[in-house]
Amino acid sequence: MVGLTNCPTTSLLTNHRFVKYNRILPKGFDKRTAEQKIAPQGGAMNDPDFIGGGDKIRYSVQLGRAEGPFQLEAELWFQPISYRWANNLKPYNAMEPQRFTRYYDAMSAGAAVMLVRVTKNAG
Repeated sequence: MVGLTNCPTTSLLTNHRFVKYNRILPKGFDKRTAEQKIAPQGGAMNDPDFIGGGDKIRYSVQLGRAEGPFQLEAELWFQPISYRWANNLKPYNAMEPQRFTRYYDAMSAGAAVMLVRVTKNAG
């Protein structure tokens, strides 16, 4: 998301517009028929491989004069609540955000889950 000052934000309250909705959609989710309030926004609507259950991303690594063989390892992790989002709540002097951030601090180290790991050999 892009905030009112055109800086990235994690707060819906300061959101000005979406650049790209980048959360993985649930399997079977059809972004074309979804209600506007839950449909992906921004560039995600026109990304042909951003579909329910997955997305394809291409990375390019400059190797210079290095010669293979090479091994590429990639992991996809799921984190239900991001560090930045949770820590944006810390300045609020109210019981609810203070309690939430205490819970988050106590549990966040074990909250992320690896969804998939891929290893490829090339060259």
